[in-house]
Amino acid sequence: MKKITLHNFKHTLRDIHKHTENRKFCFIVGAGASYKSGIPTGGQLARKWFEEIKDRFSKEELEKWIKEVKLDRKDLAAHYGAIYRKRFESDKTSGYEFLVQAMRSAKPTFGHIVLAQILTKAPGNCILTTNFDSLIESSIYQYTDKTPLVCGHESLSGYARPSNIHPLIIKIHRDLLLAPKSDPDEINKLDDGWKTPLDKIFSSHIPIVIGYGGNDGSLMDYFEKMNKPSNFFWCGHKDSLISERVRKLVEQMDGCYIEIEGFDEMMQEMLWVFDEIKPIKEELDTITKTRIEAMNSQLNDMKIQSEKAASSKTEKNKELSAFEYSTLAKNEPDLEKRKAIYLEALKKFPNTAWLWDDYAAFLYFDKKDYVDIEDCYAKSLSIDSNSEVSNGNYAIFLCNIKKDYINAEKYYLKALSINPKNDVLNGNYANFLCDMKNDYTNAEKYYLKALYINPENSQINGNYAIFLYESKKDYINAEKYYLKSLSINPKNLSSNRSYANFLKEIKKEYDKAEKYYLKAFSIDSEDADTNENYANFLKDVKKDYTNAEIHYLKALSINDDVADFYGNYAGFLLIINEKDKATNYLKKSFDLNNNEQNSLLIELWFYKYAHYSEAYTEAGKNIEELLEKGIQSIGWNFNQNIEVAIKNGHSNPKKLREFAKKITQQK
Repeated sequence: MKKITLHNFKHTLRDIHKHTENRKFCFIVGAGASYKSGIPTGGQLARKWFEEIKDRFSKEELEKWIKEVKLDRKDLAAHYGAIYRKRFESDKTSGYEFLVQAMRSAKPTFGHIVLAQILTKAPGNCILTTNFDSLIESSIYQYTDKTPLVCGHESLSGYARPSNIHPLIIKIHRDLLLAPKSDPDEINKLDDGWKTPLDKIFSSHIPIVIGYGGNDGSLMDYFEKMNKPSNFFWCGHKDSLISERVRKLVEQMDGCYIEIEGFDEMMQEMLWVFDEIKPIKEELDTITKTRIEAMNSQLNDMKIQSEKAASSKTEKNKELSAFEYSTLAKNEPDLEKRKAIYLEALKKFPNTAWLWDDYAAFLYFDKKDYVDIEDCYAKSLSIDSNSEVSNGNYAIFLCNIKKDYINAEKYYLKALSINPKNDVLNGNYANFLCDMKNDYTNAEKYYLKALYINPENSQINGNYAIFLYESKKDYINAEKYYLKSLSINPKNLSSNRSYANFLKEIKKEYDKAEKYYLKAFSIDSEDADTNENYANFLKDVKKDYTNAEIHYLKALSINDDVADFYGNYAGFLLIINEKDKATNYLKKSFDLNNNEQNSLLIELWFYKYAHYSEAYTEAGKNIEELLEKGIQSIGWNFNQNIEVAIKNGHSNPKKLREFAKKITQQK
């Protein structure tokens, strides 16, 4: 059997692709191409099912069956069909249901996306697969502007003709939704309807086999009997054993065997062969932009229609759909009127789960009315307990509003069990692990998983930058991820604001920091956190107390239930010698913080120790206890408070400075 290197293979394919008009490629794709998508390979399933068979049958029954099917325990993958039949012999439907479940959450990998681009940018090439999944056609729909022709049943074999318009995908064992073939009697014989179209395809198309082990009789029998194509390439994983049958087939075809690292790795090499493929992000951005523009245009038309429908509703008693109600609500600027629309919609459509989610989001983000939100999520989840959106959003509510961290984690994990490859869910859970559990090891794992799923998510890059800055003190990489976040989305509010804090606290680049604060204001001047952070900057760096106070008060007017805002403003008032006024804000901050042992609590006790002589003993004791537990407020600036406290006659300036150093500096 002739073996060639991947480098040689690439050059050979490029020669054929660039210099011959009448020869195209047919990619033969097997289960190995779906492995990284989360779908077990045939070999993995065979091993799993064999262990289950051992649990279900007596030793005598097992040995009798093994002899009957001549099963080789060392090569269970080769007996996938026989093992499948035995495992599900009592209920064949369970086998189908198992496969549906195994493929439910599978998502295309990089290799599928490249393959989709090849089929559409280099038309005429096609796919032949033994897989049931929809990964390739999903990639075409999502990452290109073409519509594939999927022949997922032998009754469609007459339509299996390569086209320059519609990429062709042939599923010889049928599509998952069309009673797929897994029984050995089914997969050991190719349906007669496939022979003529396959003969026609391979008269002009060169087979390129990827991720296929040759363990089903149907396709291998066809290969062994078909007319020899102009060339034949079999790509196998470098760690896989080459079966004797595959070896003989490659020799029979005068073909070549190529060792590869994996499906995704090989398809990456194809980018050089098919240089028609644009950068995939650029291609997807163009497609997405076009689709969004079309959708927005249609939504605008529907908005007008919905408004007309609403105006005529009382006159003609016209019934609005849930979608029309939702559209009306979202386009109603008056919050009370919007609420009334939602309530009317929910009265008409009480069993529409997504409508309850919409209403909950309105209460959370627009009304800031947290009383009824929990009932909304309870209703939504009672209708659809497997909604990843409802579970994920409810987790955020439980965490941020109810401070019920135990149940918040429960719902995060439920959402992730439904869709473990949701980048936003993974990123949100990482935030939770970092901020609420101080579990930095696992938080980083989930940040990196989220970024692996979607490296171009600006918010996750920004949140990971904050994690690296505030929790890991990895300032070099923190700045790298801040800049990546802002390169993806220059108008990311939290990334602009936090990067400004980073420039102020770590790099001491104050002019540059102020530019990013002002940029954040240009994005949303009513954001409470931006006002608060800029107030701290004006106080600490510019000593502009007049404007600092304006922004402190604006932050409090926007959001009046944040303990940090009251604490920071109290610290500011103490600096400008308004102690009586500061006392009320300090108390409010203590009350809102509810004795949570965090960086704010140690700051508050420091203000007590610095400015309230009657509280020296209690404050000092609490500071010591918090420091003992590792509670600090790294980078916070107490210098002005220290100056004022000493000027006002603090009894122990040395201890005051010592506390400030221990609280604010890295150990």
